[in-house]
Amino acid sequence: MKNKIVEGFDITKQNFRGLIPEQFIELIKHQNFRCALSGKKFEHREDLQKFIDVNGKAPPIDHDHESGFIRGILSQKVNWLERQWELDSYGHLSKPNELTECQKNPPAFQCIGKVKYK
Repeated sequence: MKNKIVEGFDITKQNFRGLIPEQFIELIKHQNFRCALSGKKFEHREDLQKFIDVNGKAPPIDHDHESGFIRGILSQKVNWLERQWELDSYGHLSKPNELTECQKNPPAFQCIGKVKYK
């Protein structure tokens, strides 16, 4: 396997889900190496050849399940919670404004445009 090193980050084992490595780095930099919703910091682990979140998990690429467009990079737990809102799992609880705003104006659209999730 050929190593994927972009701007000094070895991201050989990162899951890109439709992004090319350069787009992944551009997006994570645009988000200041943080989850787009929680603000929790992502850490690059050279030994793992990828970025991880505070729980040691590779941060998932968030996407709109209807359009298929990538919205940003979230921590694993925030991505799971966000999906539950889409599935209406929370019943009468109000959807957080931050989530609505992030879905309306995704970080990915701001820096890399509309890229389809794969």
